[in-house]
Amino acid sequence: RHVDTAGKVSESRQDMVVLAVGQRPAAGSAELADTLDLPLNSSGFGQTEPFSLTRTEREGIFLGGSFSGLKDIGESVTQASSAALAASRVIHQAGGSLAPETPPAAAPRDILHELPRILVVLCTCGGSLAQNGDISVFVERLSADPAVDIVTTIDKTCTADGWEQLVELVENHQPNRLLIGTCQPYVYARKIRQLALQVGLDASLMDVVDLHLSAVRSHADRSDQPEDLVLVRNRQLAALETGLARLKHVDPARRKAVMVEQRALVVGGGIAGMSAALAIADHGYPVDLVEEQADLGGNLHWLKRTLEGDDIAALLEDVRRKVEEHPKIDMHCSSRILASFGQVGQFMTTIETEGSTLRTLEHGVVVLATGGMEATTDAYGYGTSEHIVTQKELELKLADGSLDAGQLGSVVMIQCVGSREEPRNYCSRVCCPSTLKHALALKKENPEVSVTVLYRDMMTIGFTETYFTEARRNQVLFVQYTTDNKPQVKVDGDLTRVTVFEPIIGKHLEIDADLVVLATGIVPNLPGKLAEAFGTMLDPDGFFQEAESKWRPVDSLKEGIFACGLALSPRSVTDSLATAEAAAQRALRILCRDSLPAGKIVATVRSSLCSLCERCIDACPYQARVLDPNGEKVLVNPAMCQGCGECATVCPNNASFVDGFGQKQMFEIIDTAFI
Repeated sequence: RHVDTAGKVSESRQDMVVLAVGQRPAAGSAELADTLDLPLNSSGFGQTEPFSLTRTEREGIFLGGSFSGLKDIGESVTQASSAALAASRVIHQAGGSLAPETPPAAAPRDILHELPRILVVLCTCGGSLAQNGDISVFVERLSADPAVDIVTTIDKTCTADGWEQLVELVENHQPNRLLIGTCQPYVYARKIRQLALQVGLDASLMDVVDLHLSAVRSHADRSDQPEDLVLVRNRQLAALETGLARLKHVDPARRKAVMVEQRALVVGGGIAGMSAALAIADHGYPVDLVEEQADLGGNLHWLKRTLEGDDIAALLEDVRRKVEEHPKIDMHCSSRILASFGQVGQFMTTIETEGSTLRTLEHGVVVLATGGMEATTDAYGYGTSEHIVTQKELELKLADGSLDAGQLGSVVMIQCVGSREEPRNYCSRVCCPSTLKHALALKKENPEVSVTVLYRDMMTIGFTETYFTEARRNQVLFVQYTTDNKPQVKVDGDLTRVTVFEPIIGKHLEIDADLVVLATGIVPNLPGKLAEAFGTMLDPDGFFQEAESKWRPVDSLKEGIFACGLALSPRSVTDSLATAEAAAQRALRILCRDSLPAGKIVATVRSSLCSLCERCIDACPYQARVLDPNGEKVLVNPAMCQGCGECATVCPNNASFVDGFGQKQMFEIIDTAFI
C-alpha cells in the first residue's frame, strides 16, 4: 500500500518485496577507529580531511572503500587506488621506492631447442584421489605419453610441507614443463610465479589441473558403484591429458620486452590535472603538464567554497604553487596537442605553444584531465533578463558582492535544465549540492528571503542528504515537476514570473521572482580529435570511455592512457582529486619499470602471408597493431595485446594468429577432451 505525491492511495498484491536498505558502517568500525585514534563522522563512518576521500587527521593512515562513506564498486576501486597513491607517497618521501628491493631475477632457462620433458605431480589430497581407483592407473596412463618424464604423487601440495616436496622434485629432476593435478587451482597462482623465479622455468610452462571439479558427478551417476567410480576416474584422466596436450605445445620462446620512457604527459591544468602531475612528480618521475589556457586552475578560478564550507580558493593557491615550484614538472601553458603517435611506454606527442612554437614530447604514459564546463542554455528565458542567471553566475555574484541577498524577496531555482533528457541524458551530480549550497548561503545572509527549488529528483547522494534536511528546516521550499509539465518563466520588464504545477495540492503556483537560478549541468571539454590522437574513445555523452566502469574506472582500453576529473564524468572537486590520484597510481605502475614484460598469449603476424589489408588493425580493440613506418608490415605491441584473437578472426589469409592457441595444440586438446 502506498501513497503517491498527489495523495492517491494505491494497494496491490505482490509475489515479492525487495527492500533497498542502504549501507551502514561495518561491525567493529567504532572499535577499530578507537584503537587507531581516528575520528568518525556523525553517521559512524571514517572522517577524512577536506578535499580528500582517503586522508585522515593521522598522518600515514588512509581510508578505502565504504569505511569512509557510501560507495559503489567503481568508487571503491577508485578510492583504493587513491589510498595506495597516498601510502606510496609517504613511503617515497621517507626514502622508500616503488621498485622491489630484491635483486632482479635471473632469466628463465633457455629450453627452446629441448623436447618436452613434463613432470606430472598428482596431489593425493589426504587419500581422496585413491577413492576413485588405484593411483597406479593414473601413473601408467600418463606415463605412456612420450612427453612425460616422471609421474609422482605428493599428499596435500597446498600445505607448506607438500609444497616444499614439490619444489625439491622440480630442482632435482629439472623438467622443462610442470603439470600439477590437484583441487582449487586458484590457490597456486602466486606460488607458481614464485616457483618459476626459484627454479628458472617460465611460469607459462607450468599448469594446474582441477581434479576436484573433474570428479563432480551428476545426480544421474552419483553412487558408489564401481562403474561410477571408473567414470569419475576417466574424467580426471581426461583433464590431466588435456593439460598435457596444452603444455606439450606451449611456445617456450621468450617475448621481447617493451622499453618504457619514464616520463608522463598530463593534458589539462585544472585541479585534477595539477594533482595528477604532482602525484607522479612526487615519486621522482618528470611530467609535462599541457594547459590550453594561459593560467592553471580551470574551474577553481570561479568556484569559491564547497557545500561543506571548505575554502576552494586556498586549495587552488596551494596546489598551483606546488606545481609551479616542482622541479620535476615542466609546464606548457597556452599550448595544445597537435598529434600523438606510439603505444604504452613509448609515446611521441607534438604540442603547439602560443600558436607558433612546436615541440615534440617523449613519454611513457598519458593522463587526460581536460575538465568540463557549465552547459549553455537558452531555456526559461535565459539571456533575456539580468534576473535569470546560472549557478556559476550566482556563485560569482555571491563571491564578489555584486548580489545583495538582503534586497531579495523571492528566489526560484530550477534544476535539470537541459539535463537528464535528450540530447544530454545524464545527471551532473553537482547541481543539487550546488543549489543547496546557494540556497543556504542566501538564507544565512537574509533569513526572510523566500527560496523555492523546482526539481525532478533531488540527487543528494551520501552525506549531502543532511544539507537537504537543513535546507528544509530553513524553510526552503521544494516543488517537484515532471518533464511533460515543466515550469514556465515569463519576463515582463523587471518582473519575472515563474509558474509551476504543485503536485501535492494539485494546483499551479505563480511566483514573482527577484532572481531565477538555472542548474544547467556539466559538459566535457574532451575534444574528439584529442581522444583520437591518443587512440582512446569517447562515450555517447562525450566523456572519456573507461575500459570498465567498475574494475578499471580511470583506464582506457588502450594501455597507458588514463583520465581523471570531469573528463571522466561530472563530479565534485573532492571526487576529481580522488580520480587524479587513482590515475597517477595506475600510471606509476608503468613508469616504475624500465621495461614492460609481454604476455605469452599474444597475437603474431606471418608477414609472408599478410596482404596489408589492415583489417586486423581496425579490429584490434586494444590499439595494439600498427603499420611499420615504411608501410611494409603489420607490427604488434606485445605489451598492449591482450590475446583476444579478434585479429585472427578477420584475417582473410590466416596471417594473424595467437601464440598459445596454435592449431596443433588446440586440435590435440579437443581430441583429448572428447576421447
